[in-house]
Amino acid sequence: MKKIIFSIIALAAISLTSCSSDDQTTDLQSQASAQKEATNKTSKIAALCTVTNATVTVTRTAAPSSTYTNWTPVAATIGGVNVQWEGIYGGSIRPVGNTDRWYVGTVALNQTCANWNSWNSSIVVKNVSTNVGTSPADPYNVLGYNGTISGFNYGLGYYSYNILTHVMTPSKAIVIWKTTSGTNSQSVTSPSTATEAYLVKVTAVTPGASNSVVTYNWTQVK
Repeated sequence: MKKIIFSIIALAAISLTSCSSDDQTTDLQSQASAQKEATNKTSKIAALCTVTNATVTVTRTAAPSSTYTNWTPVAATIGGVNVQWEGIYGGSIRPVGNTDRWYVGTVALNQTCANWNSWNSSIVVKNVSTNVGTSPADPYNVLGYNGTISGFNYGLGYYSYNILTHVMTPSKAIVIWKTTSGTNSQSVTSPSTATEAYLVKVTAVTPGASNSVVTYNWTQVK
């Protein structure tokens, strides 16, 4: 009888130990999963918020410098989007040669990658009718000079220009986003529906005798 009782107690102890071990294993697996998720999230944020510096040199083909078409467009890549720098001193930018639909707008210069969700609704979209000027020849989905200068209305832009000193001063940051909505380069789309987006900040436009160097940085924000 004593042997039977001892056997029952031993089996109960084994059962309790087994349950305890299973609980510990489950806890460890949950902790590992949570840690992996946190690490992946941190890595994703780090990848999105990496700042890349770049420059392009745009060549002037004829005088005067103030004529938009006297500057040869230069292709560049910003993350997953193809763009070209064009126009006066190469200071204008537009998405070109992409299979997907990409659109542009402006936002305050102090915005950063970390808080995309809080400011994407404040992006001013270029293709809204009141933001589209009459210059250049294709005035849609391009950002350069802000407003009217020398009789040419460029609509919404990101920089101002002193015609006497030839100094270009960026006053806004550029946002380029991809979306599944829209049908062509003239469509009005919402940045909040973006599946991919980049924040671009021009830091300097340096005119030369027959060319101009545009210095900028970009960050993937979405």
